[in-house]
Amino acid sequence: QASSDFPPGACHGQARATCDFLQSLDRFRSGAMFRTWARRSGCTAVGAACAIELWRFSSFERSDFHTLGSAFHQFLLFDVMRLSGRLARRKHDQDCSNFSAVQAEVLKERLLANKDTAYGREMRFADMVAANDVVSAFRASHPVTRYDHYDTWVQRIAAGEPAVMNAEAETMLAATSGTSGRRALLPNTPALSKTFFARGILVIFDTMPRAVPDAFQLQKTCKLAFAPSWTTTSGGLRVGPNSSGPKDKSFSSLLPLYSTPAEGYQIDHDEFAAMYVHALFAARDRKLGILEANFVSLPARLIALLQREGERIATDIELGRLDLEVASRLSPALVTALEGRLGGGDAARAAEIRAALAPPVCEAERGRGRSFALRLWPNLRLILANATGAFAEYAERLQAGPAEGVPILSTVYAASEGLIGISLDPKLDGSAAYCLVPRAMFYEFLPLEPASATPRGSSKGELASGTLLPHELCIGEQYELVITNLGGLCRYRIGDVIRVVGFHHGAPLVEFQYRQGQLLNLRGEKTSEPQLAAAVSKLWPAEAGALVEYSSAERAEAEVPHYLIFLELVDGSRLTPEMGPALDRALRESNPVYDSWRRKGALGPCQVRQVEKGGFERLRAERLIEGASPQQLKVSRVLRNAAHVDLLWNWKGEQ
Repeated sequence: QASSDFPPGACHGQARATCDFLQSLDRFRSGAMFRTWARRSGCTAVGAACAIELWRFSSFERSDFHTLGSAFHQFLLFDVMRLSGRLARRKHDQDCSNFSAVQAEVLKERLLANKDTAYGREMRFADMVAANDVVSAFRASHPVTRYDHYDTWVQRIAAGEPAVMNAEAETMLAATSGTSGRRALLPNTPALSKTFFARGILVIFDTMPRAVPDAFQLQKTCKLAFAPSWTTTSGGLRVGPNSSGPKDKSFSSLLPLYSTPAEGYQIDHDEFAAMYVHALFAARDRKLGILEANFVSLPARLIALLQREGERIATDIELGRLDLEVASRLSPALVTALEGRLGGGDAARAAEIRAALAPPVCEAERGRGRSFALRLWPNLRLILANATGAFAEYAERLQAGPAEGVPILSTVYAASEGLIGISLDPKLDGSAAYCLVPRAMFYEFLPLEPASATPRGSSKGELASGTLLPHELCIGEQYELVITNLGGLCRYRIGDVIRVVGFHHGAPLVEFQYRQGQLLNLRGEKTSEPQLAAAVSKLWPAEAGALVEYSSAERAEAEVPHYLIFLELVDGSRLTPEMGPALDRALRESNPVYDSWRRKGALGPCQVRQVEKGGFERLRAERLIEGASPQQLKVSRVLRNAAHVDLLWNWKGEQ
């Protein structure tokens, strides 16, 4: 009905006008005008988006050693990885919400894939897959295993026999570091590598900016990786570390992100020369953003080398050439290439390095933000390396001294057996709780019996009978991990002891505690790495900077069994007679069961032995000769190799 405010026929006129407008709009949409408008609007939108991206690109901190092309390559790569990381995190959270069902699915997929392998037929995988409850059938039929269970199977793989443990062809045999004793050779498959990237690395790209918002600038990273030493089996299969390294196919595409040039990653069988070159090119870049390694002990070694050899490195940068002693260890062609990469002398940067080496001259410089690392690299964002478990001590020493004020992030829990967990909320001191990755492995857990005053070998076992599934775990309790991985290992005792600290949806959150092989255990007292570390740090705290390195051994053959503790102190420091009894008291405080055996006289006081300067470096060199990789090598807190014990005992100092 027409309003009284309008003359008769107004409503009809309005309707007519509306129809005319709609007809014109249809003609506009279907005609050249619309196409022109759409093109202009699209160009405007694209232009606006490009302007925003260019603004973002120009606003980022950028290394002086980036070309425009390499900087843009890094910019696009990080954007793609961040977006992919968000999707990966969403999938991870969905899997965690349905953790038990996903785990059952993963197990069934592995058994089904490998049921026709030699191992699958022997263990009757087909029967397990046909059961109504695959998880129960698997746990009832397959034993819990250690490495010796797989010895003959791995030998067959090494000889070139196909489909032994995996239907998918192995890419290599991954050699473990041997920290806890014997080195193992573990089948590695494409599925292991793909899972590590898709369900580990991608999620990290979502996690890191949450912890350190400005982590992804256009600065370069000092990536501490080394040319691997590989051997080949009789069947043509590669044997060596499975850590990401310079010989990986994808590594070359990442080189523009790294401070070390390609030639620096070609140095093999000489850890000092390789580390010196890493330090040289890292020091050259005032705007370095990240120090990255598998374990935080490597960045600690790099910073120690820079403090020790900084004057030589400053001279190299000033003159644009490689130190003569280091150059003598390399081929002439490699030296020429590295010096070409230096691009001539840089006296201004050399002066900055020398200034960073000088001790702070006032209280303000001693404050937060003026540590050696930040004097050398004022915009260093973080150290990206595992600093949990036995590596926590290195993080403490760094943040109490040369890297004070630099965040340390532990993001991945992995082993030669594959990806295990990812940290969704890493702390800036290197501590982290890891969320077990639902599709990386099938997890079981062996409860630990508490240490007691019952002698080892008695009816009181070290592990409770039977494994538990994730939903049966108790927060605060410790367990040994038992895994079925993507490389053919089934119900395998990996040797890692973890503590459950919570759940992310249905997925356990765990903290790494120690390796079973790194227990001091003469009478069932089970002194762990954290207990030994607590005792040592009571006498030599991280902030004091007096301790270089330490390790231990069991003296079971002595009339009264006892521990032997090796300590290397900084130059000029000597052990005093009262330090041995003081360390023994600290051990008794950290482990009450050790104290119980000490009071009974069944264990003698620990014996302390000072290792002369360079002893632990010599031990490291020996282990590298034995085949360990610099990227994987960890200091053994408990020495199981008699030759290693003898080396430290008899070391007379650097020759």
